[in-house]
Amino acid sequence: MSEMNQVTTKVIKRKNYLFDDYDYEATYLNHLENLSESFVDSVFTTTRYRVSYMTKTIQAGNQFEVEIYPVFKYSRDLPEGIVLNKKETRKTQKNLNDKNSRKKVTRLVHANFSEGDYWATFTFRDEYLPNGLKDMKVIREKFFRKINRLRKRKGLENAKYIYVEEEGTYGTERFHLHVIMDHELTKEEVESKWEHGRVNIRTINYYGDESLRGLCTYITKDPETYKKTAFRVKGGRTWGRSKGNLKDPIERKNKTKFTKKKVQEMAKHRDGIGELLEKAYPNRQFKEVEVRYNDYNGLFYIYAIMHDKRNIKSRR
Repeated sequence: MSEMNQVTTKVIKRKNYLFDDYDYEATYLNHLENLSESFVDSVFTTTRYRVSYMTKTIQAGNQFEVEIYPVFKYSRDLPEGIVLNKKETRKTQKNLNDKNSRKKVTRLVHANFSEGDYWATFTFRDEYLPNGLKDMKVIREKFFRKINRLRKRKGLENAKYIYVEEEGTYGTERFHLHVIMDHELTKEEVESKWEHGRVNIRTINYYGDESLRGLCTYITKDPETYKKTAFRVKGGRTWGRSKGNLKDPIERKNKTKFTKKKVQEMAKHRDGIGELLEKAYPNRQFKEVEVRYNDYNGLFYIYAIMHDKRNIKSRR
């Protein structure tokens, strides 16, 4: 047995440990929306696995996510149909990395930006087109240095930003840069520091999280959607963040928040999930939910999005 396997075995045998080191999003792919209560009942009666449900919450700014998924006492007790977090193939690992990267960007955006901040696109004239990723990096870093020098002269801290680099749109092969950043400089000041082409700067409006969610959907396109409109830069990282000044989302896990019976009730009576979650999390407003199950083992995964009422600003 390898050293890595020995360490894993010791961890799994800890008292009160629950095994959750698997890709629960990839395990539960079938949607319940169009299934009858009788079918859901049949799933419950045929499920014989000893299982608990973990609840993970992610607070990112005004957005509050709830993930409820099965966990098991030992890895050897995993039922059929579980997708482990293994680097089995390059394609499998790439898909997982893409998915996790999109989630990370989306949560960082919600945790750090809101009404009044900027969503900007920077393009290149022909004579300034970068010759690959290295050129793009030099141009990007020079731009943010100029921004921060101006901010320093104005007595401001370094800019908060998240950027996404893209190459190509609708069959062309032109680099452009998307940036979400704070609004302490004017649009004119930001635009003046970009010397390479056009700049389009928009203000994020309050419809707050709807605006941010749409923005995140656009800049973190999944690979299949992206193929239809453009193609990601090949090799290297396609997104990045300002260093040292962004807040990370807050993740918490609770293995006793919802019992197996309660999760089954939620899956069966999906119209009541919103009310139940608002009771469980009093300061949050329910927005939407997705319930999925696994054909092989009859277990469920619940993903909900809520908004933090305490952070909601009054609309003007």
